Amino acid sequence: MTVPHRALESTRLKKLCFTRRYASRHLATISLVASLVLLMSAFAACARPTPLPFPIATRIATEIPAEALPSPTAEVSPTPSATLTAAATSTPAPTPTAFITPPHAVESVNIPVLMYHHLKYREPNASETLKTWSVAPDQFAAQLDYLQGRGFHTITFKQLVAFFENGAPLPTNPILLTFDDGWIDAYTVAFPELKQRGMVGNFFVPTRYADAGGELLVNWEQILEMDRAGMEFGGHTISHADLTKITLEEMRRELRDSKTKIEDKLGHPIYALSYPFGAFNPKVMAETQAAGYRAALILCCGYKQSADILFALPRIRVSYDDTLDDLASKLPP
Repeated sequence: MTVPHRALESTRLKKLCFTRRYASRHLATISLVASLVLLMSAFAACARPTPLPFPIATRIATEIPAEALPSPTAEVSPTPSATLTAAATSTPAPTPTAFITPPHAVESVNIPVLMYHHLKYREPNASETLKTWSVAPDQFAAQLDYLQGRGFHTITFKQLVAFFENGAPLPTNPILLTFDDGWIDAYTVAFPELKQRGMVGNFFVPTRYADAGGELLVNWEQILEMDRAGMEFGGHTISHADLTKITLEEMRRELRDSKTKIEDKLGHPIYALSYPFGAFNPKVMAETQAAGYRAALILCCGYKQSADILFALPRIRVSYDDTLDDLASKLPP
C-alpha cells in the first residue's frame, strides 16, 4: 500500500524539524568538541620533533673520486711549510643584522651555501675530476669581491641554526662559504682572502687529516688560529668515511669521536657536519642528530634552506671553469 503524498511530505517535514532542533540544541557542544580536537592536533604537531626529509634522504651524492682526496693514512710532516706566512690579524667586520623572522618549517628562505674543496692552480690538461673540485686562487678572490659587490654577507652555521631554532636575526643577503677536507690552501689561500675582506668561512676537516697536517693539509695549530680569527669549523668524520657503507658502531665512532676531538681542540661546541662524499640516508641523519650536530650538508643542489631540512642542507658547487656569470646563475636573483 502506498503512502499518500501529503502524509509523506508531513513525515519529511517532521524529520527535518527534529534534525534542526537537535542541531540547534547541541550546537554549543559540537563546537566545543571541534575546538578541542583542533587544539589537541595543534599541540601534537608542536610536540612532535621536526620530521627528517626522508623523500630526499636517499644518498643524494656526487661521488668524489679518490684522486681528488688526500689519503687518510698519509703521513705528512706536522711542521708548517716554510712558505706559510702569518695572516692578517684583523677580525671579520661586523655585518648588519636586519633580516626577517624565521619562516614556518614548511617554508624556505634563500640562503646560498657555496662549496669549495681545492683552491689551487691546475695544469691546462688537468682531469675533469680535479677541475670539478678545484678553484684557482685568483678566481676565488674575484668571487669574494663579486659576492661583496652584490651585497652578500657571510655567516656561520652557528648563526644559521640560531636563526631557525630561536629566531635570531641574520644579516641581509646571508651566504655561507664552505671548504671541505682540510687542504692546506684553506689556510694559505682562503683564510687570508676572507680576513682581508672581513668575511667568514666554514671549514670541515677530518680529524685524522688534521693529525697528519703539514705541507698538504691544515694542522691543529693552523685550525686554532683560524678559529680564533672568527672562522668556523665543523665535523667531517675521523677518516672521511662513507657513512652509508660502514657498520652502525663505526658510524657512531666516526661521528662522535671526531666531534669530541674538534671541540676539545677548540674549546667550544661545533654545529654542523659535512657528510663525506655527500653520502647519507635516514639512519645516517638520525645518528648525526644523536651525536649532537645541529645541521648537516649534502653536495647538491640549490639555495633554498628551511628548518625541516637542517640535516640535509643543499650546497652549490663552484668549479675551476666557472665564470662570474656562471656563479651568478647559481645564486638567488
